[in-house]
Amino acid sequence: MTLVNHVSSVPFFMCIIFTLIVFTTFVDFSLASNGDRSYIFGKCVQGCSGANCSNLTEFVLSQPAYMKFLQWSCQDECKYQCMWTTVDAYQRDRSEVPQFYGKWPFVRYAGVQEPASMIFSLMNALSHLAIFYYRAKVPSSASMYRVWHLMALIGIVTWLCASVFHTRDTPTTEKMDYFSAFGLVLFNLFSLICRVAGTSHIKVLLLVGSALVGLYSYHIYYLAFIHFDYGYNMIVNVAVGAVNAVGWVVWCFYHLKQKPHWWKGVLVMLGLNALLLLELGDFPPLLWTFDAHAIWHAGTVPLNLLWYSFITDDALHEVKVRGMPEFKKML
Repeated sequence: MTLVNHVSSVPFFMCIIFTLIVFTTFVDFSLASNGDRSYIFGKCVQGCSGANCSNLTEFVLSQPAYMKFLQWSCQDECKYQCMWTTVDAYQRDRSEVPQFYGKWPFVRYAGVQEPASMIFSLMNALSHLAIFYYRAKVPSSASMYRVWHLMALIGIVTWLCASVFHTRDTPTTEKMDYFSAFGLVLFNLFSLICRVAGTSHIKVLLLVGSALVGLYSYHIYYLAFIHFDYGYNMIVNVAVGAVNAVGWVVWCFYHLKQKPHWWKGVLVMLGLNALLLLELGDFPPLLWTFDAHAIWHAGTVPLNLLWYSFITDDALHEVKVRGMPEFKKML
């Protein structure tokens, strides 16, 4: 039995998708935020708002232009200042650093809430411009040519949404980040299916693609209209990402002897999962700037570039052996 058997691969992937849907339906995770629920924070915000937000005209006139552009309200300012008051109180009591609204406390630079994550997100978006390197090397006749272009586009949009979210955390930017990120994770899985089944098998891809769209729609509906659960979102993304990683690693090892570039794909998948451990083993930000999430974003930049090198080598190898019976059998 081979991984690339077109008939057996359909139920295999459908079983995976069904399992993920069932998993997301019945599992409920949540992350508590002790900081914003604490008495100290609530009392501080109440006092600050009463003392400083009664005259909004005065607040607006005294606010720097860049803060107005990023839409920092008086209430937001109170929450930011009271966050640090609460952190100081926790540290004086030798308690663990609390989170606020599901996030660690970060020092704000020029109105940017999470400067390190914002910068690294922009770098990730720029890394997808490596698609032009792919275009320069690979003829448009390559089977995955359009798939990888679409992946690059989704990747750029996703990481730009992430940079906006890390610049200014609002309900809208948060949804932009989470919804686009899951779209990229699912499309990465779809690209694996395209590579395994072959892009010429339109019916198979439509079937699996429809199932993935259904999973995406359910996930977004759950987050948007039932409960915006951070833990649930993380678990779902990790589950889909794990399926994608295992699939690519198996595919690479299957083609160990035929494709000399196999190690690049394996290294990317292992690297991504190693970085994911940072996200699962979160810790308070170093210098109140570099948390596990920011370091994770930094680490994905070189892995993105290595991935484009991998898919370029893979496409060139495909073009080189096209027409050979062995290639047709193993595509």
